[in-house]
Amino acid sequence: MNVKDRMPILLLVLYIFVGVFIQYDGLSQFKSLPSPIYGGDYYYSMGAVWHIREGGNPLESSSMLGGLPSQLIVYPFLCAKFCDLFNLETMKGMFYFSLVIFVVASVIWFYLFRVLFKDDWIALIGVVLANGINAYPILKYTPFTHQIMLPLFVLCMYLTFKERKLVYYVLFGVIYGLLALSNINCFIGATIVLATYILYEIYKAYTNGEIINYLKGHLKNWVLFAIVAFPILMIYWYKPIFVYHLHMVYDRPHLDWPDMSRLDLQLKFLWNTIVSYLFNFKSFEKLITTLLVWIGIYAYYNSENSILKEFLKIFALGSIFATFCYFITEPLLHTNFIPGRISDFFLWMLSILIGLYGLNYIRNNYLSMEKSVLNKTAVFGILYLVLFSNSAFAFVNYMNNDIWANTGKHPMPPQYISLQKYLLKNTDVNDVILSTKEISFAINAISGRKVVVSRWAHQNDPFMDLSQRDVDAAIILYGNDTKKKLELIKKYHIKYLYWDYYWINSEFQFDKSGRIVGMFDPLIAFNEPKYKHQLDRYGIKYFRIKYWIDPAGRSKDIRRFDILVVSPQNYHNFTNPWKPDLNKYLTEVWNYTYNGQKIAVLYRIDIN
Repeated sequence: MNVKDRMPILLLVLYIFVGVFIQYDGLSQFKSLPSPIYGGDYYYSMGAVWHIREGGNPLESSSMLGGLPSQLIVYPFLCAKFCDLFNLETMKGMFYFSLVIFVVASVIWFYLFRVLFKDDWIALIGVVLANGINAYPILKYTPFTHQIMLPLFVLCMYLTFKERKLVYYVLFGVIYGLLALSNINCFIGATIVLATYILYEIYKAYTNGEIINYLKGHLKNWVLFAIVAFPILMIYWYKPIFVYHLHMVYDRPHLDWPDMSRLDLQLKFLWNTIVSYLFNFKSFEKLITTLLVWIGIYAYYNSENSILKEFLKIFALGSIFATFCYFITEPLLHTNFIPGRISDFFLWMLSILIGLYGLNYIRNNYLSMEKSVLNKTAVFGILYLVLFSNSAFAFVNYMNNDIWANTGKHPMPPQYISLQKYLLKNTDVNDVILSTKEISFAINAISGRKVVVSRWAHQNDPFMDLSQRDVDAAIILYGNDTKKKLELIKKYHIKYLYWDYYWINSEFQFDKSGRIVGMFDPLIAFNEPKYKHQLDRYGIKYFRIKYWIDPAGRSKDIRRFDILVVSPQNYHNFTNPWKPDLNKYLTEVWNYTYNGQKIAVLYRIDIN
């Protein structure tokens, strides 16, 4: 193999080394996660990693006892084991693990595109397009699935389609199963794509009069696929299917995403998606991708039939249906599969594949002659450098100008640094702490300790009655029945109560006259008789409002719900918002002072 033939491999190695260096230089500036500590996805992800590192069950919620895992287990499990292997503090380990993901993903993407297009230059360009430096850092499960699990799914699907070997069906079953433990939206999209693939093959065999031969030749392959995939799928899906019977306690699909039951938003999403992939000129990277997609579409309709072309057709049909099936599921089932997320996985993947198909067409038709080898090297070399430079610049721009990247260059609030040290040293991973929802979110993030209440959207467990949890928390804190409070403390295994100066403002904001001028994330419940009855019975003041559930998802496109809000009239005072009858069960075990004044206190609850 001469230097020209080795050039794409050498440039891939260069891309990986320079990409790691650029990212390491940026990540080394972080002293905290580039995310809000109250409600930030990265912080919730850190809580999931702490949960596993501290001995928590990976198959249970990282934040609430008895719940399903919100951040599915593949990313936090691998990150936790990486941190353990190198004895790294969790936050630092997440940063370093992101570098590992970049290296591994670059290799996976390269191999995928080499298998598909049989050309190292095409594969190299594909790596920079699909696994750009600006896609990092990866600090949670969704982008991990995007960069690692999705290309593995496409690779295995293509190999089964092309080679028909049993070993590929086994690998396909493993990867498909692991998708169910990586990201629910990607798994649902993959299931629809897979169903499209199987139905296409059956239809093709039927129309050709070969359905019997197809079943004889391939049924055993799909049975083996199912035998491999099913046990892995059941690791997560056993409880939702066989325990909860897929009955959701609340309307999770409409909680914090655009309300796809509305026709105007259905059409708006359709149009925005078309623009995003076919007419997107918002950045240089988007411009290049858009041009490549158009070239790919032209190439598809002007190229000869091939296995790759047929595979792209199947993948396109499945991806498009998976994304836009809300036109069917909303009127029939009153639900959707979060089309924005599925688009980000599958239509994005489709755009990359179509774009590279176009590049491959150019290579075969304009750069394949012997005298044009140098031109091929020059064309793809220049495109590689342009995309590489743009990706590196976008990452540097993120580090310098993104609001949360700059936030991450400062340490966490000092009270949380101190609290983290105490909790990790003196408490168990399954000890439960009661506080407000936003503060509880932060407590779980820094320690993996369990909480009674937290942000609903991050729990991502539609089978858990979050309204009841909020009501029960309100009864413990503000109710008039001490016996009931002790009963609920035992029910939720609550061992600690945490207060800090942010307690009230994490729920409501007031003007100088004491009037409510803003509502952040208070205790709430859907306006149903059983919740209203409990609040009334235990003397808890509340008000009714039609409002958004998620504090980060408040726009005219997101559905508002009829809810009961636990009122600030229940607060006893600033430093002890709860009713005084709790105080005799509280023992202070930790505090943090500022200018001689306690601004954070952790109490142990002793009720025996």
